[in-house]
Amino acid sequence: MPSTITPGTNSFVTLAESNTYFGDRPFSSDYWVSGNDKNAALLYSYKLLNKSKRFALPTTATQAVKDAQCELAYYLLIHLSDIDIRMGLRAQGVLEAGILREKFKSDDAAEFPFPSVVIDLLAAYDTTRGMYILDVERDEEEHTDYDAPTNREHD
Repeated sequence: MPSTITPGTNSFVTLAESNTYFGDRPFSSDYWVSGNDKNAALLYSYKLLNKSKRFALPTTATQAVKDAQCELAYYLLIHLSDIDIRMGLRAQGVLEAGILREKFKSDDAAEFPFPSVVIDLLAAYDTTRGMYILDVERDEEEHTDYDAPTNREHD
């Protein structure tokens, strides 16, 4: 039996909050049902989000973080067994597998494949987004002959 959910310790959301979230989500009743282990999915999704180097999550969960945990828990209920198989193959160095010739990137064997909805919800906390620096040139010899605050009457 999984541990009790304690927001702020091992989860961002309570089971009641996640049930409310999924009450408004289309098609969620196929997997977010009483027979499935919702607690375990929520607890594991919290662990995956917190251990991921991809996200720098805030100490106090925002609504986007709570929604992302719910979406990841739902994703796990549907796809975890398939993900485990694929991650096992990737860990063994397999780069192509299956009748569909599914190809894996060689440099991401340890990274959990987060669904796009979770990545979108956590875009503000994504550490993999690049920072762009532009080289702006300035002519040190150029001078202005007006003072911007006093130039307001000319506009």
